[in-house]
Amino acid sequence: MKKKHLYALTVLLIILAAGALFFDMSRQRGSVLVRASHAAGSSDIICYLQSDPAWAEDFLGSSSYTMKSSGCLTTCLAAALQYEGITPETITGAADSIDPGALNMFLSKKQVYDNEGNIQWEPLENALNITAVRQGADGITGKTLEKLLAKRIFPIVRVRVNGSGSFHYVLIVNSDGKEFRCMDPMNPSGSLIPLSDFGNCIYAVRYIYRE
Repeated sequence: MKKKHLYALTVLLIILAAGALFFDMSRQRGSVLVRASHAAGSSDIICYLQSDPAWAEDFLGSSSYTMKSSGCLTTCLAAALQYEGITPETITGAADSIDPGALNMFLSKKQVYDNEGNIQWEPLENALNITAVRQGADGITGKTLEKLLAKRIFPIVRVRVNGSGSFHYVLIVNSDGKEFRCMDPMNPSGSLIPLSDFGNCIYAVRYIYRE
């Protein structure tokens, strides 16, 4: 009887392990694994939190979504604008640096968000006088990201929280030749974190630049 119980338990554990593996693989479908190989990017650290009390409860346009709940992409864009030296005067008329709250207010005023709080890319280009590029994961490699960083263009990449959770956006700031390091809008430490925290898997790339 004990042997039967042991056998049944072993079979159950194998089934559970196989199910977990299948779930992990299905969650990573549509992603690519990227590795750093050359140093590139910025040594400066600009870190913003989408949950910062200064703008956490601000709505994304006319949607019911807030910066705290869904503002990771806007937060990354605000940091990318600073890293790329796109001056705030050309965006808001303000003399000080633009933060995620100010950018969100500006984008809301310019009706860049749709009713679900998603950024519409053509209106974004027109509002900020920039070029915005969107790419799926196909064809993206570590070298692709490092070439952008070498041009002082900072890629915003779609990842999964903890590698297998909900979709999320982070800003790649640099590569030390071994790791890509990112600004994560949900990380309260005030420091950059490695892309390996997200399994080095990316699902899409967004980046902006101005000629």
